[in-house]
Amino acid sequence: MILTAYEAERETHADIFEQMYRLRARQFGERRGWRVDVRDGLEKDRFDDLNPLYVCVLSESRKLMASLRLLPTTGPHMLSDVFSEVMGTAGVIRHPLILESSRFCVDTEASREVGLEGINLVTRELLFGLFSTAQMAGIENIISVYDVFVERILRRAGCRFERLGPVVKYDDLRTVGGLFEVSDHVIDDVSSARPRAAA
Repeated sequence: MILTAYEAERETHADIFEQMYRLRARQFGERRGWRVDVRDGLEKDRFDDLNPLYVCVLSESRKLMASLRLLPTTGPHMLSDVFSEVMGTAGVIRHPLILESSRFCVDTEASREVGLEGINLVTRELLFGLFSTAQMAGIENIISVYDVFVERILRRAGCRFERLGPVVKYDDLRTVGGLFEVSDHVIDDVSSARPRAAA
């Protein structure tokens, strides 16, 4: 099941939001060793204070399996304020029909089932949630920053995108920025072999 909710709706979905912040702390702080702010086992940053829209994949028992964060590029976002080097000559993107996706996070311990091209089925479900949510909002493109290893996974999963600038190392992680197409074709491709409901 896919849940979309704004930060302002946190009290309504308090259990899901806490699971999301805890998953982010485990994945980004403990597993990947990123320099993120973790307090009381929760990972949050200043961009969470801007009322972003979160896309979450839930199991039937409301366990969080995966999540991501969407911010408008017309205001502060990570590619403008933190990772601007990966934009290269493209410069900072600000457009009402382009959103930024960040904090893409899958609970790989709870979701081990893989499908076509070796892609985790919950990863496909989250990508479907991302692009279908964007399309329903009239969004034309998504921008995001990610490492080159993830780039290969996204391409195999059916995402259509182009790099916006050079590869830049952050904490020894080779990082790039990408501009993603939002279309029926992409939604069909990322939906391939995705589960009807999260496991």
